[in-house]
Amino acid sequence: MKSDPRCIPCLVRQLERSAKALHLPQDEFDALIARARKEIPNIPLSLPPNIYSTELLRMLYQGGADPYKEEKIRHNREVAEILPFVKRMVERSADPKKTALLAASLGNIIDLGTRERIDTGEIREFLETSAFERDDSPELLKRAEEAQTLIYVVDNAGEVLLDGFCAEVLGVPQTVFVAKSSPILNDVTVKEMIDLGFHPDSVVSTGSNDLGINWQTLNPEVRKLMQEADIVIVKGHANFESFIDGPQEAFLLLKIKCQVVAEKIREDCGSLVCMHYLPHASTP
Repeated sequence: MKSDPRCIPCLVRQLERSAKALHLPQDEFDALIARARKEIPNIPLSLPPNIYSTELLRMLYQGGADPYKEEKIRHNREVAEILPFVKRMVERSADPKKTALLAASLGNIIDLGTRERIDTGEIREFLETSAFERDDSPELLKRAEEAQTLIYVVDNAGEVLLDGFCAEVLGVPQTVFVAKSSPILNDVTVKEMIDLGFHPDSVVSTGSNDLGINWQTLNPEVRKLMQEADIVIVKGHANFESFIDGPQEAFLLLKIKCQVVAEKIREDCGSLVCMHYLPHASTP
């Protein structure tokens, strides 16, 4: 998926929010934003938005910078608090596996790349009434029934707890989660997942902190796992941007948060999506 000129203001705002969250002195903040605006013409729009954004954010995310560290801790805590409710909803559901997928998709509201403030209570509020607007979940669930291996590419802190529960409900015997190697925005890292209780053997790193997947630098182990897996599930906007038009078949779970992605999927902003992506398909 190529970037769109409409992406640029949004991506600059991402950088500004991160810089503010890091509490940079005003002169450093001003210099950073000025540098970013000067660099923008040198970043080709042929790049996917996730890589375009990463190019800008790298100006800030150096030396272990983690401006959203406390936000990520809070989101993990808040989602852990509503997880018993989600589990009860899934248990009472006529279709538990689909409800678990919906809950995981609703978790995608926890995205500090597109929103300044997150209310995890929205997950609880909307779970009873939500539905997929783009719904390829029947195919996903059919594949999951027969699958022996699942690769689950996660997105943000907080929602990763819903992803873990979703994978548990799907019940594929061997599930491996793919996370970032180091912080960027509120994306969850391998270390953070292990700290949350995920088994170390079940989590692998993309090999970088690129938003989404950077196919040029992706950890070869992850690429091999995806190619050999019976099913691949991918969460979130940045991962959508990197998988769509890319080389790997996958089921894409997300909440649409911008018009550019809405047009690509042909659904409205705010929609929940479970989309089966096949490489080289003529239309999404």
